[in-house]
Amino acid sequence: MQQSIRSELDALKRLISGGEIPPRAKEWDEWGGADVEILSHLDQSAKDWIQTQPMVISAQTLEPKRRVIVTGYSRELSWLFCQLRDIFSEQIDYVSKYDFYGSLAQSAIDYLNHNQGTETLAELLVAVVEQSERWLGDNLGEDSAAY
Repeated sequence: MQQSIRSELDALKRLISGGEIPPRAKEWDEWGGADVEILSHLDQSAKDWIQTQPMVISAQTLEPKRRVIVTGYSRELSWLFCQLRDIFSEQIDYVSKYDFYGSLAQSAIDYLNHNQGTETLAELLVAVVEQSERWLGDNLGEDSAAY
């Protein structure tokens, strides 16, 4: 099963790197869940949501906090989160989803902060897929060094 996930991630990276993102990705609904929001602009509602971080005590390994990704590529990134949700659906549960999606969000945020003004769609999406590969290695025992 883990080999199947690895194959699907490799195929997804090839698709993205080859610029073959489906046209429907540009029309995808912006994604939200597991304390992550993906938005094209930061509105007052999102600001209020971030500022009302609840105190969380859980088994998460990632710092439990709300994350908002603001990018002009919000719909394409939302599409990718849905693709990764489908690939990892049998591996994610009600606790691990916060680590999984939180780590994906943080990788997107880090990429956007580091490449401010020079970011590209393909590089953003590949950065997130690569984080999912690391999550696979860290949480499911796959050799992440192979990536």
